[in-house]
Amino acid sequence: LTNPSLTGSSPSPIAGASMRGLAAAGVCLPLCLAQNSIFTTIEASADHTILESALNQVPAVKDALADDQGEFTVVAPTDAAFTAALPELGSADTAALLARADLGHILRYHVLKTDGRLNPLESGVMTTLLGMPVTVNVQGDPASPTAVQVVGSTAAGVTISSSQEIQGAGGQEHVLHICTDRILLPNPIYEVAAADQATFSTLQAALDSGALSDVKAMLGLQNGGAVQTLFAPTNAAFDAYMESRGEEGTPMTTAELLAVPELATIVRYHVATGEVKPGEVSAGDRQTLYADGNVTVTTAQSSEVFVDGVALATSPSQAGNGVVNAIDKLLMPNVVEVAKSSRNTTALVEALGSAELVDTLTGPGPFTVFAPTNAAFEAYLTKMAMTFDELRADKEGLAQLLKHHVVPSEIMVADASASAVESLAGEDLSLGKDSGALLVDGVMVSAADMESGNGVVHTVGAVLELPLTLNIVELATAGGFTHLLSAVDESGLRPVLEATEPHTVFAPTDEAFESAVAALGEDDLAGVLARADLPEILEYHVVSGYLLAGSVVNNTFASVQGTNLTFDAAMMMGGAAVTRANLMATNGVMHVVNQVLLPPSLADVLAADEEFGSFLSAIAAANLTEMFGWTKKGGAMHTVFAPTNAAFQALIDGDDSIADMEALLAMPNLAEILKFHLVAGKVMAANLMAGEVDTLHPTAQLMVALPESGPTINGRALEETDILAGNGVIHKMDTVLMPVTRTIGEAAAQEGLTHFVAALEMAELLALLNGTDQYTVFAPSNAAFQAVVDALGEEDLASVLARADLREILKYHVISGQTPAEDLVAGEVQSEQGASIEVEAADGEKMVNGAEIFDADIQATNGLVHTLGQVMLPPSLMDVLSADEEFSFLVSALAAANLTEMFEWANTGGALYTVFAPTSAAFLAMVDADNEIADSDALLALPDLAEILTYHVVPGKVMAANLTAGSVDTLTPPAQLTVALPESGATINGNALAAQDIMAGNGVIHKIDAVLRPVTRTIVEKAAEEGLTHFVSALEAANLTDLLNGTDQYTVFAPNNSAFEAAVAALGEDVLAGLMDRPDFPEILKYHVVPMKVTVADLDGGQIATLHPTARITVAAVEGGGSVDGEMFTAMNIAAGNGVIHKIERVLMPVTMTVVEVAAEEGLTHFVSALDAANLTDLLNGTDQ
Repeated sequence: LTNPSLTGSSPSPIAGASMRGLAAAGVCLPLCLAQNSIFTTIEASADHTILESALNQVPAVKDALADDQGEFTVVAPTDAAFTAALPELGSADTAALLARADLGHILRYHVLKTDGRLNPLESGVMTTLLGMPVTVNVQGDPASPTAVQVVGSTAAGVTISSSQEIQGAGGQEHVLHICTDRILLPNPIYEVAAADQATFSTLQAALDSGALSDVKAMLGLQNGGAVQTLFAPTNAAFDAYMESRGEEGTPMTTAELLAVPELATIVRYHVATGEVKPGEVSAGDRQTLYADGNVTVTTAQSSEVFVDGVALATSPSQAGNGVVNAIDKLLMPNVVEVAKSSRNTTALVEALGSAELVDTLTGPGPFTVFAPTNAAFEAYLTKMAMTFDELRADKEGLAQLLKHHVVPSEIMVADASASAVESLAGEDLSLGKDSGALLVDGVMVSAADMESGNGVVHTVGAVLELPLTLNIVELATAGGFTHLLSAVDESGLRPVLEATEPHTVFAPTDEAFESAVAALGEDDLAGVLARADLPEILEYHVVSGYLLAGSVVNNTFASVQGTNLTFDAAMMMGGAAVTRANLMATNGVMHVVNQVLLPPSLADVLAADEEFGSFLSAIAAANLTEMFGWTKKGGAMHTVFAPTNAAFQALIDGDDSIADMEALLAMPNLAEILKFHLVAGKVMAANLMAGEVDTLHPTAQLMVALPESGPTINGRALEETDILAGNGVIHKMDTVLMPVTRTIGEAAAQEGLTHFVAALEMAELLALLNGTDQYTVFAPSNAAFQAVVDALGEEDLASVLARADLREILKYHVISGQTPAEDLVAGEVQSEQGASIEVEAADGEKMVNGAEIFDADIQATNGLVHTLGQVMLPPSLMDVLSADEEFSFLVSALAAANLTEMFEWANTGGALYTVFAPTSAAFLAMVDADNEIADSDALLALPDLAEILTYHVVPGKVMAANLTAGSVDTLTPPAQLTVALPESGATINGNALAAQDIMAGNGVIHKIDAVLRPVTRTIVEKAAEEGLTHFVSALEAANLTDLLNGTDQYTVFAPNNSAFEAAVAALGEDVLAGLMDRPDFPEILKYHVVPMKVTVADLDGGQIATLHPTARITVAAVEGGGSVDGEMFTAMNIAAGNGVIHKIERVLMPVTMTVVEVAAEEGLTHFVSALDAANLTDLLNGTDQ
């Protein structure tokens, strides 16, 4: 078939219904001049049901085609054409297509505007009813074309398959050009803008960026059919923006623009719903793609249209889904717009208008606005007791308040840090973070980071008040709180309330203070201000931090005093009410109260705890209740060590003289017992000091100890500490403390332990046990002391008390600290003597070293006494030596030498010894080194074994730390031990101590790895033994023999025989006898003797005094030995019982002449004269060197 419209034939008119029926039957209909309107014809066509539905969906287009007014040329897509277009439009089905808001635009795009029908179509550009052009392409001979295409936004266009001329009711002539392949689609907004690169290239670059991909899609065909207006900033508009955002006069680049975070926000703000066309739009707000932001469209009498004050172009560019309006300035979704977009900040928007700040905040910014919610304004108005109208009426004050919510920079939550920023009001706002959330002046941001073109908005739940100028004290002064201020000064609180740290003060009125006089048992206000507990009362009115009224109601919080305040919903606490709230100061807030608030008293706190019922009954029975309440005049503070009900019952159960609680309450000394539990002042557990503490008892003191487990009172732990009251503090105890005024020594005497007391006095320990340090004493009974006489090898008790080791025995009965019998646990406990005591616990009985405690826990001010039935003896030296395998040979040697008894307790007089105890290995080494000792049996049979052993024993108890360098007497006189103290530790005769301070009851042991051999020969005897015969004869000639055979210690530099023989000739003598007969010979020999023991190890260089009256020798330590007056020792450290010998090969000659005399002898006569002339003779004849 050929297209009738192309052949020029004239089809016959057919009725619409008949035409639809024939078409449905598949009959090809010739075109004819019909009498029906365009819509009637479409309605009758079976191929155009979607077009029919679309026209019904858009009545304005339908009516225009059905009114027979005007002549139209219409491109009529069939159902197949519409279906083919669904993917391109992003519509799922026909229903979605028909629901598109831009459906009317698509239909108008199919109506070609002409002055009449155009059939056939001619090549060229035609304007559609939408106002957008299409292009007609006629292929072949125009009179007989091979194809006709109408091209819209798609390059392929639509192909006209047939045409139908229609006669309107009024004689109008219309034509339908039918297409079956697709529909005409007008260019969407994005394509229209992108096509004008000269004007919108920067806008296109922004839309093409990833951040605006959704906006680009919204401006395309596949946007669900939304009709919108793009207020399209020109390139010049963007250039101006980039100029304003540049730094140091350098404009921002396009790349930098595209990286600006708020660019996406700005562009979204330029896309509004619906079409805005000059001459066709009314003034009002239009929703944009930016959140809840609206642009405001206004019109002028000149027919100009403005959006947010920016003029629109008079001829917008039509697009298939809206219009493009070029604007020469960017629209900024300002912070005011953000605030306007929220229903929660309408009060702020209204306030900004009243304060005339809208123009400021719609400026370029950037701004950060902390936007109070409507509820925040309501709370602020309630607090300030004013209406919103009254707030708005103070335009200047309101403007300053609102400026304090604005910072002239953009602060996003992620970028914020703890800091102070200045608001537009010129005051600082404090920023902080809490778990990632932003706080401003302590107020949490509730909705954050609402971006705008000129900044960001954060919603806050409170109005941020301007900084105040008066601190709490100044505010109270201004408010006339004269009595409160007097109390603040009396209690020392002024510095606290003037400091910068915030506090909340519940401020009693002057009338409240006057009413408190009677409640506190005072005569007048002066009495109130003089009370000792006034600081506690005042601190009860103070809370750390800010507590506005909203935080006070139905709340409990700790006061600075330490106890809690509780207010109900009416802001009342008991009978006290807050009469004025939220009086703000620079460092806090004041709430006015109509009563002086009293914290719970000691009586209140005790009454609230049922465990203190017996204690309260006792207080009442002793008439002491007043001191625990508020009515005590003067208001004393107390620390109460409060026994529980169980503690009182334990006292009754443990004392046969107290039948029951009634009997206890009738005790005549009940008041004194209770006062023994009271300490003046408020002492927290952390502030308890070890030692004696005065109580309200007239004489008795409590003893405080501070072990690691926690404080103890008289040896008893505190069950609970720091129970606060307004007039003191309570520490809970499980024991009723009985007042004790006697020391341990006094208690022992009162308990009849007379022998023990006498022993303490003899051992000079009574002062220790009558002092303040705490001890536990295991005190032997009198019978025990009588029984120990034989065990100690004494004749009677007097001998026991006279023993040298008595002090050690008694210290073995003393341990540090208070340890009640029930706290003694099985194991060892260290005594003050140093040795351990063995504690046994079985079947409830306690024993120490096998001795039963038969009278326990005798209390004293400085400890406890437990009575024993025997005197405990610490391990003796023999016990300690026998217990150590390393001393097994020493034990055998002591037995072989009959010395065992002196190291045991059965040693009359009880001497104390220090034993330098050789190990068994040391004895075996001695056997190996001495050829004269065949074996250990031979060693034990040595005739001088006893002397060897006693040479290791020093009288008295000398701990290693108390050893002093030098010679030490032993039990083998005159032999002495030599003690040295190098940095590595003490040595004995050059032997280091292998172990030290091994304690025994009658001495101390230091372990050594060598057997020390005593030297009992004198210097004279040792010299003779060494073959120094001339030296021995010389000593005799010089009358020095007796001296060097004595017990005093000396050092002798002994010339050998050859030296004496050489000296004979040197001194001009003929024989040795002549030398020794010289009158100066005794002085020469004395020059060789030093009156102390000097070994080579003691040489440190310099001069040493000798027995010569004036001459001093010069000694020096040299490698491998020493020298005297330059003469090297040929043998050294030859030990004698009373000193040491160093051999030399020259007789030393003392120099007795002075410098002046030597000079004269040397013939220096002029020099001697010169010295005399210079008055130097006396100086150089003196003793200084």
